[in-house]
Order: sequence, then C-alpha cells, then structure tokens
Amino acid sequence: MKVMLITTPIRPMPTNFPPIGSLSIINYLRKHDIPIDFYHIDALRPSFEDALQHIIAARPDVLGISAVVSTAYEYTKRLALGVKKALPETLIIVGGSLAASAEVLLRRAGVDLCALGEGEKVMLNVVNRAHETRNPVDFTDIPGLALLDANGKLKNTGYETQLGRDEIYDLNWTDLEQVCDIETYISPVMNNGKVDYWFERDPRAYEPHRAQKKVASLPGAKGCVARCTFCHRWDKGIRYIPTEMIRRRLKHLVDNYDVGFVHIVDENFGTDRRWLAEFCAMIKPFDVLWNVAGMRVNCITPEQIASMKDAGCVAILYGMETGSRDMLQVMEKKVKLEDNYNAMRWTVEAGLHTVVQLVVGMPGENSKTIRETAEFAAYACSIARHQRPWDLSINFAQALPGTPLYEFARRTGLVDPSLDGEEDYLLKISDRDAADERTTLNFTNSPYWIHQTWRKQIQLAAAMAYIRKYGKARYAATLAKDTRYFARPVSEESGYFNSPKKEVERTGLSDSLHRVQRAVENDSDRLPSFWSLLRSNQLGLAALCYPEIFAPFAMIIPMARFVTSLKNRGVRVTMRELMAWLSVSAAGAIPSPKRSLRKVVFNEMESLPTDSPAMDALRRGR
Repeated sequence: MKVMLITTPIRPMPTNFPPIGSLSIINYLRKHDIPIDFYHIDALRPSFEDALQHIIAARPDVLGISAVVSTAYEYTKRLALGVKKALPETLIIVGGSLAASAEVLLRRAGVDLCALGEGEKVMLNVVNRAHETRNPVDFTDIPGLALLDANGKLKNTGYETQLGRDEIYDLNWTDLEQVCDIETYISPVMNNGKVDYWFERDPRAYEPHRAQKKVASLPGAKGCVARCTFCHRWDKGIRYIPTEMIRRRLKHLVDNYDVGFVHIVDENFGTDRRWLAEFCAMIKPFDVLWNVAGMRVNCITPEQIASMKDAGCVAILYGMETGSRDMLQVMEKKVKLEDNYNAMRWTVEAGLHTVVQLVVGMPGENSKTIRETAEFAAYACSIARHQRPWDLSINFAQALPGTPLYEFARRTGLVDPSLDGEEDYLLKISDRDAADERTTLNFTNSPYWIHQTWRKQIQLAAAMAYIRKYGKARYAATLAKDTRYFARPVSEESGYFNSPKKEVERTGLSDSLHRVQRAVENDSDRLPSFWSLLRSNQLGLAALCYPEIFAPFAMIIPMARFVTSLKNRGVRVTMRELMAWLSVSAAGAIPSPKRSLRKVVFNEMESLPTDSPAMDALRRGR
C-alpha cells in the first residue's frame, strides 16, 4: 500500500507558516505503522505539469490532498482530474477547508472522498480500509467523510471523535527537512541585516546573544471559542495543548534548530486564563521572544499583557474586525466595542506591537458603520507617537463555503445556488485573497462604487488622526524609514496583511504584476514626490504618502469609482445600482441585519429546496 499526502500552493509565494495539519497526519499515521510520502507542493512550487508527473510516477494507492483554503479549488480540481485520468484506481481524498464544498468536489473534481474536520483518525481509517478496497462506496461506515453512495447520492457520515489535547499538532520537523528547505519555516531572525518583521520593534531582539538565533512557529491550541459568521469552523470549541507538552516541543526547537524567536500560531490564544498563566511561567525560562497571531479582545487585561511581555512576548494580534456595534452583532463576535478600544490601548501602552485588522462589507454595512470603524481606526492608530498608522490591514468580507456569509450569498442570489453556480464561484475566487476587488461580492445595500471606497476612507481617517496629533513631518519620516524605499527586495512582502499595510510591505514603487521595482527618486531617506507617484499611476501609495492631499477631496473618490464602474461594468448595471440605492422602496431588497447573520440566514431566510440534506451540516459549520 502506497500512500501520498500533498499540499496545494497558497498565496503567490510560500509563507513561513508550516503545514502543521499535514505534518500531524503524517506523524499520526507513522505511529500506527503506516509509511506515507509527503509532496510539499506549496513549498517546492513546481510547475503544474511537473507536480502531476511526480504524483503519477509515484503511483500512490491513496492520495490525500490537503486543501486548507477554499480558494484552492481550481488547482485541486485540475490536479485530481489529471491523477484520476492517469491512475483511475488511485483513491483521492481531499481534506481541509475546501472539503466544506464536498458536493462540488465529489461531482465535478474527480475526488472520491472528502475528509470532514480533523484528519488524523479519518485518514488512518481510510488507509486501513484501502488495503481491502478502493471503491468509495465501501467507506460509508467510516465517520468523518462525505462521499457518493452506490446510487450516486451524497452521503455525510458525520464527524470522527476529536484528538486528545496531548495529541494535537504532534509533528516531526524532520519531515519538512526531507522534502524542502527547512529555512522556509525555521529561518534566521536576521536577514539582510534586518530583523524579522514581528520582532524588529522590540529592543530585546537586538541583544547580542540573540543575533544568530532562528525563528519558528509553534501552536498552543486548536480551535476557537467563537464562531464568527464569516469564518469557517471544522473544530468544535477549543483545545489547549498541555503546557508541559509545549515545553518539550519548544525545547526540541531550541536544542535542535537554535530557535530563539517563536510565532505562536493560534487562532485563539490564552482565553483560558489559568492556561495562559502556566504558559507564561513555562516559556519565560527559555528566554525566547514570541508573538501571538490571534487573541480575543475580551480575554485580555493590562496585568496579563504585562505578564506576557515579561515572559518574552513582543506582539499581539487581535481579530477586532470593526468599530461598529451593529457589525459586531452581525459578525457574532460576542465582544463589546469597548473591548476593541481597551485591548488596543492596553497593548500599545505596554509597548507591544499590534496591527489593526478589519473586515468591511458584511451584510448591514453602510456609511454609518464605516464612519464608526474609521473613528476606531483613527483612535487605534494614533494612541502613541511610536505607532505606524499604516499598521492597518483591511479585508473585504469574503464568502467562504461553510459560513453563514456564504449561505447568505447563495440565498440572496449573489452566488448562484446551483451546483454549477457554486463551482463557478469557487473558480472565480481560486488564488484570490479577501482583499481582491475583482472577486469581492457586495453584500450591502450600498452601490458597488461606494462599497469600494470604504477601505480608503478608513485608511485616510487613521493617517489624518496621526498627522493631527503628531504632525506631518513625523508621519513622513516614520513612513520613509519603515518602507526603506528602493532598498529592500520586493519579495519580502509577508503575504499576511492586506491594504494599506500591504502597500508598505511591497516597498518603493513595485509593479505588483511583474514583481519589479521602479524607482522614481534616488533618495531613500525621503518619500517619493506626489507627482512622481501620480505619473507612475501609484494612487494607493500616493494616498498613503500624502493623505493630507487626498483627505479634503474624499468625496471625489466615490465619483471616480462611479465613472470607473460605468466604464468597466457598463452603464446599465451601474445606473440600475444607482436607482436602487436612491429608491426607498428598494432599501430592503437585501436584509440589513443588526443581529447575528447566522440567525438571519438559518432562522429567517428560506432554505433552498434543491440543497442536499447531506450538505446541511457542512453549510452550517460547527
């Protein structure tokens, strides 16, 4: 029996986030005496033809495809169909968030099985059964799968029991060493004379004994206590890994890879206060510096922040998402608006780094809620002089399968609810992130050209708040220093954040299509001139560098977007949107909830009679 597990490419370039799900499955199967080949396409980035030929040459009996994001559909389909054509007897199983689109995968993409939820036990059971048969209909008694039965009817076998806390993310780093360059994931903290982004602002990072240390990622928990209505959930609740186990895993990284910096890659860090106290006590003796990728604003206090900093924490990211009370309800954040303000103030005042992360354009979003979010961004980005007001990442709401937002899109016709329509949408969002204006859906009552101005409105509010408080000279000097115009390779963009922060990370005046730099000025200590930015058609960077020029004319931005809409989307579509917006009777055409979108969709909106009952649990999430 030959088993192969592969990853799919995520984002234009590999990130430093390790494929911990795939590695956990590999190690779990190994402990049950099942060898498995790992083909890490995301890190290696072979051409599609080379990837396909590599798999065909290996001739796996079972091929697992780890598609951790729904935007991997096009690649997954193309690959699965190619493998199936060459190796019709190979059993193909897809896991990860893309499996929430199980019916499309099974009926359109050449996939035999979809793993629902946690993959370790499911994959083990599938491989054991594959010794006897590779006919998908013979797997209907294995929990954790979606498949087509003997009559071609979709069947959902339910969820497998979850792993124990001491089994979560039990991976072996040597598996990465054997298949790719390990420095993609465990790399020197100092690169080209510059400290890793997450740690560069903390003076402790420059202490002599840390100079040669490396940075790695380490999970502390799995899951989340919340169920935001735009976020897909496979895991039910949250499981914190015992701190003694984390200590052993961290010690392995320190002893074997000379790690001195750590990314804690949790969605929901430290909600359990007792666990957080144990974690800080455990990690402090290692003398490593660490950051937190996700923490809830209502689960933090100044005392906890101080304790985390004392234990080596340098940065905390929060899923704040909005500055509007109404939108917090729609998103089902289950926090108070004051929690957003407090968490931001406490973190900045403690000297820890953070980035304001926002999601705009959920159902119910309007000019009022955007003004409220802009007010929050203005406050959050100007609390202290040392801040960088462009540390602001603004996503559009992206409808991903398995979320109330996606079901809202289907039930209002923004996404064609038929199987063909769902596949068409998955193809459109393939390899697109949530900031991509080309595939963004407008879930609101506001016209598209208004909707598209909201990010810029928030960005300008944050920049102008900082300028009014600390002066334009300080703003310009900090921006010029931060971007290091024309001095840093464009390829160092992290891929983590969206506009306007992405504009800064790209540096200089980079051509985002061809990834080349075009210097418009030679002086790297000054910002490019306003006119040089306009001549090179870099309007986003012009607004970032010279917000005081754009802010007084903010009302012109919707007019410019309106003209662009006329040109690109047509007069008929644009004028129809305008008339609907102006018409009071049309204002309720799409619901504008001030309560959880989950309740609106599943309790108040009509279900679709053509939907398969077997998909219901996947559409609702956990």
